[in-house]
Amino acid sequence: MADLTAVPWNEWPVRCAPQDQVSEHFRFYELTSSELAQRRSIPNAFESVAQARAAVHLCRHVLQPLRNEFGRFTPNSVYRSQALERALKGRPAGWTSGSQHCLGQACDVEIPGMATLDLAKWAAGHLEFDQIICECYDPALGANAGWVHISLRPPGGEPNRRELLSYVRDARSGNYVYIAGLEPTIA
Repeated sequence: MADLTAVPWNEWPVRCAPQDQVSEHFRFYELTSSELAQRRSIPNAFESVAQARAAVHLCRHVLQPLRNEFGRFTPNSVYRSQALERALKGRPAGWTSGSQHCLGQACDVEIPGMATLDLAKWAAGHLEFDQIICECYDPALGANAGWVHISLRPPGGEPNRRELLSYVRDARSGNYVYIAGLEPTIA
């Protein structure tokens, strides 16, 4: 186990150990951890150093500030390989996802006991981000219904959009749709 917290994100080594420290409270393995990948034996290792570096940047600027503010939590998802993304979304073998998770630029988080909408609003007011999406939050199902998707593009590429969205159930169709802003599902 090495302490790599002082290594700049854009100089992250090509090889490192799962237990290597990425930030004050996160280890490298947490950026690729996935219960679905583990249950289905789907490889979920970074495929490029660019993906790993983007995830390290995301960890230091999104996950670590969340942990500093709210204490210990486990991200639902950070990096996802294309194979894992296909399994998660039920897509065929030839399908390629454009998700920022597959680039190491996104995470899905919940904070136990904190309303998902409140977490999304806190993140919007306190974090650097590309997108924040309050996903599947229905207050009738409890405070931790749904999750918050937060993405962050690394410096040197396209600028962060600072886009706020919600993925909510449409009352008329019953389908989930994206809407602008941070809102709960209203049935």
